[in-house]
Amino acid sequence: MKNAIVVGGGGFQGLSVLRSLRALKWCVIIADSIPESLNRFEADIFHVMPEVKYAEDFRNSLIALINKYSVKALFPTTMYDLPILSRLRVELETLGIKVFSSKPSLVDLLSDKLQTTLAAQSAGLPILPPEDPMQHDFSYPLLGKPIRGWGGTGLLRLAHRQQYCENVQEGKEREYLWQRELSCFTEWSVDFALGEKGDCSPVVCRRRLRTTGGFAVVSEIDNHPELEQLVAATANWLIKNGGYGLFNVQFLEELDSSIWLSDINPRPGTSSVCALAAGVNLVDFLLHGNRNFKPARSGYVVRTLHESFIPKFNQQIKGIVFDLDETLICQKRWMHEKLKITLEEIKKNIDHASVKLFQEEALRLIDEGPWNKLIDIALYRAGLPSNLSEILISMWHNAHPDNLFLHHDAEVFFQKLLDIGIPTALISDNPANSQWQKIERLPKYFKFKSIILTEEISSPKPAAKGFLDTADRLSLNPDDLLMIGDSVWRDGLGAMRAGYAGALIVQRNGSMHNSLKNLFENEYPEYLNKIIWTDSLLKAQWLFNYVR
Repeated sequence: MKNAIVVGGGGFQGLSVLRSLRALKWCVIIADSIPESLNRFEADIFHVMPEVKYAEDFRNSLIALINKYSVKALFPTTMYDLPILSRLRVELETLGIKVFSSKPSLVDLLSDKLQTTLAAQSAGLPILPPEDPMQHDFSYPLLGKPIRGWGGTGLLRLAHRQQYCENVQEGKEREYLWQRELSCFTEWSVDFALGEKGDCSPVVCRRRLRTTGGFAVVSEIDNHPELEQLVAATANWLIKNGGYGLFNVQFLEELDSSIWLSDINPRPGTSSVCALAAGVNLVDFLLHGNRNFKPARSGYVVRTLHESFIPKFNQQIKGIVFDLDETLICQKRWMHEKLKITLEEIKKNIDHASVKLFQEEALRLIDEGPWNKLIDIALYRAGLPSNLSEILISMWHNAHPDNLFLHHDAEVFFQKLLDIGIPTALISDNPANSQWQKIERLPKYFKFKSIILTEEISSPKPAAKGFLDTADRLSLNPDDLLMIGDSVWRDGLGAMRAGYAGALIVQRNGSMHNSLKNLFENEYPEYLNKIIWTDSLLKAQWLFNYVR
């Protein structure tokens, strides 16, 4: 797996890069100077960086991080880190990585709104010309933007010259860009990427329908041929001036259809993740070039806040006990590999159409269940004779797939446990023969101090025996242990009956078990504060505050 650093990636601007990299199966390292960053529990690795004002410390820390993790790509995401990274780009690329930052001269230009406006105006781009408040007749109001600011912060509105004198201190005149205030307009935000060969990605045009504090929460992604032509002209100008990496530009469209370029950001916007939602992975374009990307899908993107509760333990956790299927590995993909081997065998004796129908029904059962009757039900639905059942079940049991699909978040989480040195154990249901097949195919670093397969001790979950035997083998008290599994009715309930400190239930999209939280908690309210639910082990990194 390849590693990428997202610098300053703890906030909303870094989110689009993080999720785009995750979609490409890259390992994401967030490097941010703010420890309590929003994305630290979604990244594979979170590294606290020195602030950019300590330039040498920042550089040394970044290079150490690159060398430690053999990083292949680096993405700046904010106007705080972009200037220093643009200057470091040449040096960093000698280390064999891609640094997706524009040339320093362009970054410096785009950091100054007044100079950007003058340069864009000179290039013939449709930008509102700057105004001089002292020479203006105030037949229309003026809007002042801090030339070193971004977003909608610090804006000043002047309806008459007296307001200018009241609001702008003497000597601060050059700190604002003054332009005509538009009274009624549609705001468009456009995301795209510029490659190292001067090529431009598909552009994603978003009509901002609803904003909160400058953050777009409802957007409409739509085609707009005239706007796209202006974006192309803007992109060409950026390319000529050393543009490279992710960009967000904003346009204002008046009622008379006049379109004005209002902002150029040489970084991802706070809502650029909408491009990925619309089917355009701009990071993929940068890493792999133009691979016949399809245009963005038209539609609406609604962004809401999702709360993650992070509980506190009253004690230290001295050992972690894992379930296997759908906790560490993707059981459905393992079953699919077994099915493929079985199908190769039955193709020799069954006609193609019947095999195809059996395959379709078996895949549906792998995804939906019931899993313990998979062969029998698939045969029935495919119209095949039931006397094939015994033969197919034997083929299924004897199928030994080479491929084992680990959940990425489980890999990352387990490796961090190894770094800490906390003992781990495994307790798993399902037929022991099949479970040993999977265990033997786990990466070598998955070393457990205890492995208990409940079939071998005739005590399936949620019986307490397997959980208590695990504690004995680890030479720990049950209340020193945390259980991590995917089934609250088996892993969670079993751990509670054995007296464990707690249980963490991982419910990923598409997994075999998707328990109804309220149903369980209404039945077992006494475990409300001991059983924790999450959709990813990356979000469970707070646990490392309690392990030793």
